[in-house]
Amino acid sequence: MHPIAKAFDRYWHQLKGVRKIPRFLDFNINDVPGNALPYMSLLQVENNPRRYRYRLAGTSVVAAYGQDLSGVYLDEIDTGGRYDRYVHNFNEVTDDRVVNRTTDKYLMENGRLYSFDGHLYPFEGVGGDVSRIIILAIDDWTALR
Repeated sequence: MHPIAKAFDRYWHQLKGVRKIPRFLDFNINDVPGNALPYMSLLQVENNPRRYRYRLAGTSVVAAYGQDLSGVYLDEIDTGGRYDRYVHNFNEVTDDRVVNRTTDKYLMENGRLYSFDGHLYPFEGVGGDVSRIIILAIDDWTALR
């Protein structure tokens, strides 16, 4: 696992304690390991129909996509033809309340090869369902500079 992901993973496990997943109300951006922030995105889980909306995208994610993804839905972004695979991963995180990790790369429409070490972390909302997911997408072209 990438060192940045290891640091965030420790933070997430500390937040959850004995719970299966942490509550989003316990999340504090000021406590996130600083080197994780550029690679971090916050997604809101919407139901009926199920969609995933970017509420905040880190600077590295914005640089990789060439646009700010804040306010944009997962089904509206360039996933290199892997939308079905990615939405399956998001649904697994939401329904099974588990962390999902994947390493992938794909050619984006803008011609850039996007290669990343990805981690999806679920957070429980006030109603008890998964209401937020934090994504760490640690891309090689930025992380290694």
